[in-house]
Amino acid sequence: MLIRRILVGDRNRVLVTRAGRFERILEPGRYWFWTFDRNLEFEIHDVKATAFESTWSDYLAVQNKTMANRYFTIVETSDTQVAVVYFDGRLARVVGPGKRILFWKEPVTVTAEVIEVKTNPDVPAKLATALARLGASSGATFAQVEDGRTGLLYLEGRFVRALEPGFYGFWNAAGAPRIDVVELRWQTLEIPGQEILTQDKVSIRVNVWAEYRVTDAVKARQAVKDYAEYLYRTLQLAVRQTLGRRTLEEILAEKVDIDESVASTVRKEAETVGVFVGNMGLKDIILPGEMREILNQVVTAEKQAQANLIRRREETAATRSLLNTARLMENNPLLVRLKEMETLEKIAEKVDKITVGSFDTLLSSLVTLQK
Repeated sequence: MLIRRILVGDRNRVLVTRAGRFERILEPGRYWFWTFDRNLEFEIHDVKATAFESTWSDYLAVQNKTMANRYFTIVETSDTQVAVVYFDGRLARVVGPGKRILFWKEPVTVTAEVIEVKTNPDVPAKLATALARLGASSGATFAQVEDGRTGLLYLEGRFVRALEPGFYGFWNAAGAPRIDVVELRWQTLEIPGQEILTQDKVSIRVNVWAEYRVTDAVKARQAVKDYAEYLYRTLQLAVRQTLGRRTLEEILAEKVDIDESVASTVRKEAETVGVFVGNMGLKDIILPGEMREILNQVVTAEKQAQANLIRRREETAATRSLLNTARLMENNPLLVRLKEMETLEKIAEKVDKITVGSFDTLLSSLVTLQK
C-alpha cells in the first residue's frame, strides 16, 4: 500500500518529524501519509500523563514557542526557584530548581506558582499540610514543634531563627534546611552506679539525680555539642568532690547530700550553656558486699549493747524499788501482813485446789512475825 493511515485517539497526540526536523503535532482524528516517504517519524504521547516527556520539549519551548504555547503550559524555574503545580486547581506536584517542564493543556487545566526560595525559604502555611502528603517529591523539609518545645531552624548550616510550637515546612532548595527540636520542660538526669573512693579509702557506688530544664535553646545547642552530656559530666564531678572529702561513717550517719557550694557551681556551669538546674542529690548509696557484712556486725553489736544497757537500767530500778519496799515493811507489820496475803493470792492462782485448817494457822506456819 502506498498510503499509511494514522489514527489518533482522544487521549493521544502524535508528534511528527521529517528527516530529523519537527513538523507538527497531530490532534485526535484520522491522517494519511505516503508510505514511500521513509523520513517520516511518529512519536505517540498520552495526554493523560499530563507532562510532555520528549527530547523535543526544549526545542519547542525555546525555538517554536508558537507551537509550544498552543499545546502546552510551560513551567520553568531558575536555580533559586521552585514551582508549585496545580491540576484543575488542586495541588499536584512541585517542580524543583533549574527545570523546565511542558504540560499538555488538555484534558486538565494546569497552573503554576513560582516561588523565590532564597528570599522566601518558608513553605506557605496554606500549602504545608498538602505538600507534606507528597513526601520526598514535595521538595521540602517539614517539622512538627509541639507545646513545651522549641525548634531551631538552620539553613546551610547556619542558625536562622527559633520556631514556636506549630507545623513548619522549608524548601530544600533554600539551603539544606534542618530543624532541631529542643525540649523546654523539666527533665530528670540520672547518673547510676558511680564508683567513688571516700576519704577513708572505702569504695562505694552511688546513684545521683538532678532536675533541669533548658532556658535558652539557642545557647544550649551552640555552646556545647550535647548539653545533657555536659551536665552529666559536671554533676558527676560535683558528686566526687562532695563524697571524696568525707568518710564512710559521715556519709552514712549524716546522710550527706551534695554540698550547697558544689551545687552552686553546677548551676553556674549549667547557666553558661542555657540550662537551669533545680534539685539534685544522692538517690542510693551501695556498699561492697564485705563492707555490708562488717557494718551489719557493727549495727548488731551496737543494738546488743543498747539492749544490755536498758536491761541493766531496769534491773537497777527494780532493785531500788525492792529496797524501798523493804524499808517500808521493816517498821510496819500491817504492810508485811498485806504483802503475805498478796503472796498467798499469787500461790493460790497456780493450784487447782488447796485445803487449809484456818487462815490464821496457815499464816502462822508460813511466816513468824518478829515483835
